[in-house]
Amino acid sequence: MIWNEIVCLGDSLTYGARDRYGRSYPVALGKIMSEITGELYICHNYGINGETSSDLLRRSWHILKSNPDSKICLLMIGTNDTKIPIPIEIYEDNMRQIINSIKANDKVPIVATLPHLEFSPYYIFYRENIQKYNSSIYKLSKEMNFIVCSMDGLREHLIDGVHFTHEGYIEVAKKWSKTIMSLS
Repeated sequence: MIWNEIVCLGDSLTYGARDRYGRSYPVALGKIMSEITGELYICHNYGINGETSSDLLRRSWHILKSNPDSKICLLMIGTNDTKIPIPIEIYEDNMRQIINSIKANDKVPIVATLPHLEFSPYYIFYRENIQKYNSSIYKLSKEMNFIVCSMDGLREHLIDGVHFTHEGYIEVAKKWSKTIMSLS
């Protein structure tokens, strides 16, 4: 049997917070990729609720090393950074180091933009930081030569202004799958 592994790094948006069935985009992505290719896809979910890019930087090397058969790493992190807010130069440096770790572990990095948030008491004052962080992601993609997966157009799938509905996580997985399939 042909099988493939994908490492999915991130925060609650990777973990699948608020999905009414306890699922996530990595679960949906494995199913979608298997259907598209006829091969088995295992998507390892390394999302942690509440995590920032600084938190992920501390644990990413071990995760990447422990998944040697994975050739692709999906990265979506920064929503919690906007709430603190972590200065843009710190966010950029965290992202640069995580992406370098992905490449050093022989994986193709694909980085998602941060989805646009709706009203949420936790993020009410920091929604404008989303655009700043997304601009940083695009800037880094040019400098470091990685593909960006846009998470625009998902507002209708937000359940609490930040997290996705079950259907929203499926839409996120579809965006990832299209980007992955564009690699071939």
